Amino acid sequence: MDLDSDIFMGLDQYPVGGIDAIKLESFPSMDHNQQQQHQQQQQLQHPEPPSTPAQLALDHLNRAPTLDEVHDPAFNFNVDLNGESSGKSSWMFSSRLNKVFVKMGQPCTFNVSYQSGVSVPPQLQVRAMLVCSALEDLYTPIYRCENHRGNDRSNPNLSPSVIAHVMRCFNPSVRYVGGEQGVAFKDRLAVVVPLDSTAQEQVVTSNVSLEFVCQNSCRIINRRPTAIIFTLEDGHGQILGKKSLHLKVCSCPKRDKQKEEETLAPASKRKSDVGPVAPPGKKVAKLSSSHRSPSGASENSPSHQQQQPPAGKLAFIKKEPSPVPLSRSASGGGARALTPLNSAELVEQTATTIAVPMPSVEAAVKVAEYAFQVVAGDLVRCVDDDQRKSLAAFLTQIRRLQKSLTTGVGRSGHTNSTTDSE
Repeated sequence: MDLDSDIFMGLDQYPVGGIDAIKLESFPSMDHNQQQQHQQQQQLQHPEPPSTPAQLALDHLNRAPTLDEVHDPAFNFNVDLNGESSGKSSWMFSSRLNKVFVKMGQPCTFNVSYQSGVSVPPQLQVRAMLVCSALEDLYTPIYRCENHRGNDRSNPNLSPSVIAHVMRCFNPSVRYVGGEQGVAFKDRLAVVVPLDSTAQEQVVTSNVSLEFVCQNSCRIINRRPTAIIFTLEDGHGQILGKKSLHLKVCSCPKRDKQKEEETLAPASKRKSDVGPVAPPGKKVAKLSSSHRSPSGASENSPSHQQQQPPAGKLAFIKKEPSPVPLSRSASGGGARALTPLNSAELVEQTATTIAVPMPSVEAAVKVAEYAFQVVAGDLVRCVDDDQRKSLAAFLTQIRRLQKSLTTGVGRSGHTNSTTDSE
């Protein structure tokens, strides 16, 4: 059949998208909804190929890390420690809590094991990652606080990529990966240790020695519960096994372990968390940083009782500038240098005094420790000499306050714990 050549005129304006594009252009009267329905029908007839198993295996790299475990009998991946405590009490493990309590700056060795076999990939590695374990904090990255980062004398000898890591590894072939603001699994701060996949043993065990250079009480972690995730991976990052342990970096592992285990005891055997109840006719002791009256007024006087915040009230903040300037002259006529004797005067000039009723002495000590870390961080970043002297004076006073809390001795400008009769 002979066709008129004019029938092909104008076809070059259609996109090279196949016959579907020509069909859509052939019906200019088709509205937008009809075009969408037509496209959906075409997609059902010609669906896109599904994701490959390799793509699904690496899907975790773009998501936030989780604490769910992965167990493959072919590898039988496991992580444990040598017993429940170290010889020097630098760390302790609670099997009831599945939690490790470790001192800052002390090594803790984890035994990583897996089952060797024919299906073992040629390149194996174990990744250790410190994360926030609470569900609402899974997207919060963990990195080193400014206070410990600025005071670490080993920083000049470290690579810039290592300084931000809270977790350090002693294995010579370790790699530090991730960034301090990373949220996804592949971007989180972690240590990666290659494993010997050519070993002939049926069960291969490797030691991963870790050190933690920040505590859970530091400003970045901010007392959030944390955990350490161990993953057995092949060379492409596919997870072959995954284990997690709750972990807390603290100053006294034994004490914190006992306290947290007591919370699991039955209610009848559990110790009281609020401390002893004051007898009738007594006032609960209060944490106060207000000074004694210069006239030597008794603490039981009505004027003294009015100055104390009533029990159960919220904390109040007051500014108490002294009328005497800091640069007053001594007997020699010159300005005095900052010493432990007159550092209290420097604090008096600019201090913001806070009276905070606390439920226990232990809670008051924690508040003072947090205040010390905040001021210490400001001191590290400060470049003005006068301001540094002022911050150093505040650190001295806070340390004295901590000692008075732990020894129960009240001093001027420090905690005064009183029990007054009505």
